[in-house]
Amino acid sequence: EIKIGPVGFGEDPAFDYGTTHVAHVPVTNPTPGTFTYDAELYLGTEKVATSGIVSFTLTAGQSKTVDFSITMPNVAGTWPVLIDVLVAGELIAAYQATEDVSVIITPEIVIGPPIWD
Repeated sequence: EIKIGPVGFGEDPAFDYGTTHVAHVPVTNPTPGTFTYDAELYLGTEKVATSGIVSFTLTAGQSKTVDFSITMPNVAGTWPVLIDVLVAGELIAAYQATEDVSVIITPEIVIGPPIWD
């Protein structure tokens, strides 16, 4: 078992597409054993963006903050923030943050010089 605290992206969880952000996640090992965990933070069940696997070790009763870097997808939308934690390839925790993350794509245009015939 592992205890996962609230996911913190900092301010407003609405980001521009293609930008990279770090989620700071408090975790605790409530057992009397030491374990190495493999965790992945991702957006939406379809994993529109993922941190990849982040490995960390917690000794008995140890708490720490684990940082997950994630690049926002090139798609506008709002997704739940999900974290899976595995030990030795076995899923031991599936966590959903209380706040969703939104990706915003604002309209832009690039105009070149006119070409005359």
